[in-house]
Amino acid sequence: MNKKEYLSMLDSALKGAGVQDRDDIIGEYAEHFDMKAADGYGEDEIAARLAAPNVIASQFGEIAATGGIKPVNKAQALKKALKVLSITGLLFADILVGAFFITMYAWVVSLGAFSLSSALAGGLMVTGIGAESSIIHLPAMPYLCAFLLGIAMLALAVLSACGTEYCRLYVTQMLKVYARWHGSIAGIKNASPPLPAHPVIKPKKRRIMRKVTLVALVVFVVAFIASLSSMMIKAGSLEPWHVWGWFA
Repeated sequence: MNKKEYLSMLDSALKGAGVQDRDDIIGEYAEHFDMKAADGYGEDEIAARLAAPNVIASQFGEIAATGGIKPVNKAQALKKALKVLSITGLLFADILVGAFFITMYAWVVSLGAFSLSSALAGGLMVTGIGAESSIIHLPAMPYLCAFLLGIAMLALAVLSACGTEYCRLYVTQMLKVYARWHGSIAGIKNASPPLPAHPVIKPKKRRIMRKVTLVALVVFVVAFIASLSSMMIKAGSLEPWHVWGWFA
């Protein structure tokens, strides 16, 4: 059974079970197919690993019909009590997890700010504006040295921009995985497919990011070594920053 057949059967089963938000559910399972396909799984294998469409529809149908509340006996009452306890624990865990994700997104923002500042410094060095400006002060050095160092800074800006995007994708995926797990513990999304731990990047975008990162890394290393070598030659010292009084 391929993706199209599975989703078609799931849509029919959900419609027969009287589930209203069919589009959202179909969208989740379509996304699951795309993510697993990106990991190298075939559509038939993905469909085989998922529950049968009628089983999924019956689960969502029960939730829709009872409002999420089912008749309880003693065993179910105990199960419900344990779920309440689990939800209470989740609320306390959410405080710590929320702080963790705030910290991680703050790191992403900081990395992005570093990329922008590196690009600005590199642009000023390459154009020579920083040496002539009375507002922005950059370390004094000959233009050739500043030009080469500026190229290295621009490459570093591209590297950190790629790192920022990778970090953003990973943190966002971690948040989605936690939200899905949170929903499953709370009984909200017990029929939803699991999410992979790693973000799914489209092949074309992945190839572009890899090429850009590799080129930027090579340019940074070459330009930085060239700039440092030119500084030593121009200053006639292994420590040109002392000759030009950078820290005076």
